[in-house]
Amino acid sequence: MNSILLQICEKFISKVTDFFGKGVVRSLLDIEEYLEKASNEFILEMTKTYFDNLDKALVEDKAGRKRKGLVIERKCDKREVYTKFGLLEFERTYFRNKNNEEYVYLLDQAVGIEKYERLSKLVAVDLINHASETSYWKSSQYISGGEISRQTVMNKVRQVKELKIKQPESKRQVKVLHVEADEDHVSLQDGSNTIVPLISIHEGIERNGKRGECKNIHHISDYGKDPEELWLEAANWIYEAYDVDYLEKIYVHGDGASWIKEGLNWLPKSKMVLDRYHLNRAIMEVTGKQQEYRKEIHMSLYQGNQEQFEAIIKQMTDGAESPNEKQRIAGFKRYILNNWVAIEIYSQEDCRGSCTEGHVSHVLSSRLSSRPMGWSRRGLQAMAKLRAYCSSGGQVTPEHLNKTEARYKVTKKVMAKATKAFKSAGIEKLGNIPLLRQGKNVPYFKQLKAIAASMSII
Repeated sequence: MNSILLQICEKFISKVTDFFGKGVVRSLLDIEEYLEKASNEFILEMTKTYFDNLDKALVEDKAGRKRKGLVIERKCDKREVYTKFGLLEFERTYFRNKNNEEYVYLLDQAVGIEKYERLSKLVAVDLINHASETSYWKSSQYISGGEISRQTVMNKVRQVKELKIKQPESKRQVKVLHVEADEDHVSLQDGSNTIVPLISIHEGIERNGKRGECKNIHHISDYGKDPEELWLEAANWIYEAYDVDYLEKIYVHGDGASWIKEGLNWLPKSKMVLDRYHLNRAIMEVTGKQQEYRKEIHMSLYQGNQEQFEAIIKQMTDGAESPNEKQRIAGFKRYILNNWVAIEIYSQEDCRGSCTEGHVSHVLSSRLSSRPMGWSRRGLQAMAKLRAYCSSGGQVTPEHLNKTEARYKVTKKVMAKATKAFKSAGIEKLGNIPLLRQGKNVPYFKQLKAIAASMSII
């Protein structure tokens, strides 16, 4: 086995030295491409050799296997696992447990490779994190050059569990919180449309020049959940992250939909604020044919003057040219009056800090609906949660994947046998000490010879 390891090392060193020793100028691009390929091949060969050694040691541990009732069923079963370094191909032994008649690959369990898994966990995590930003196909292209199917990437995204942002070590103390709620309209594979809600919690907008950024923002999104469940999650986050006794107000920004108003029943010290974006859009639509009233409506609403607003609406109704226009004006009036308290608050309190549409665009629409695509309900649920988690500063790690199977505990005796070849394959075996190759009895020759004899790596 020592000779195999040395051959692998010598082969790698020879590739590198030959590459640089051709007498031609190598560009940085050539160096990066060649050495990456050569290094990956070297790592895969060394990993395969390590697995071969460990499997052989498990087979030779007859006494240990006998105590556990493990007998050999067959040898040399092939397996492939795609790793960060490429496709790893190796063979292992299949065992049968006489005590419970179960069959197992001890090597797979020992090194943490789960049944039927074709990807290493680090590759799976890279695919998931990249898929949160781009399509499944682009994620595969970026991580594996297209060697992994889109279906596999999708399956990995769906396997992610327990996405939860870590709470701050101590509760924050702020006087005002802003909670923004809105939804994205997404196409399903069956041709229908659905909505995906988004709740964004932050401490207000900080200005950096002309740009604004929400302070300590936290996003919550899911598909298929009742509004009560979403608001319960939002309330739990606020109670866990903030000192609620110190908190004075929570402004809930939204378009006035019933599911958004539900948040007032769950959040302490909360007040509804009709989002400026939706309010201005409603004004633009209703004044499409009577634009001369647009400025007056704005003033009446932001000053909280209901009497003036109703007078303007009466003038617009009298000047309407068609029954459809009158109906549109009546609908606008009903919408405003139903949300009057949430509009009037602009003239009473400093409740600015809303950017609901921007959050929906950044967190959801950029991945779910900005490009033509149709989602399955299960895939939409997984991606909505993933987008909210990543947009809140989270990153998927191996711990977020499904729980691993029980690991097979390898004894120290077996590990010593499995790693013996690696320990004894010292660098001197490659002939790196000219003094010893010359065989001259010169000063320090005995000391160096002793180091080489002990197989130490220096």
